[in-house]
Amino acid sequence: MKRVVLIDGENLVYGLREILSTEKKRAPRSVINDLNIRGMFEELLEDNLPTQIIWFGARLRVYEHTHGIKEKSEAAVSIQSAFVSYLQRQKIIFNKVGYLRAREGEPCPKCGKKTWKLAEKGVDVGLAVAMLTEADKKTELVVVTSDTDLVPAFKAAKKNGAKLMHIGFESRPISALSQISHANRTITRPLINKHNG
Repeated sequence: MKRVVLIDGENLVYGLREILSTEKKRAPRSVINDLNIRGMFEELLEDNLPTQIIWFGARLRVYEHTHGIKEKSEAAVSIQSAFVSYLQRQKIIFNKVGYLRAREGEPCPKCGKKTWKLAEKGVDVGLAVAMLTEADKKTELVVVTSDTDLVPAFKAAKKNGAKLMHIGFESRPISALSQISHANRTITRPLINKHNG
């Protein structure tokens, strides 16, 4: 049987930061920088079946609406470039889908100034399309996400005959995805710590 691991990238990063958070604040984004991602998932899968791993992330570009958003978007492009190389060394494919959108935030209640924010759009759609493209009776799809927008894609992939495994986070169990899947695994703090560094 063919196995493909599909990772909702930003969703995974958020989940890791949440699991590793302290009482005062969420763990920094850099928790992903030293993580043996392939090793972590191979341990979760508990067998030696060859595994293709695909990380889904947004296409990035530099926005020039303000000086601040230009700096943020330039930093995001630089960080992503280094991270893609890091994934490639672990034999993980980075699939650029969707895009990073710059949008104006709500005004500050004290000063009235609006700030610009960056937000991913369309990554979940790209992951859903990949699920349906890969789904057949000879394939196991392992999907790493907590995004319930993917419930229809899970159902369609299952209907197409794919074996489904959902990997979620101990900090946010998602029964809507787990109930559809044939098997489930959970990313925990001890597992992350074991493969970090």
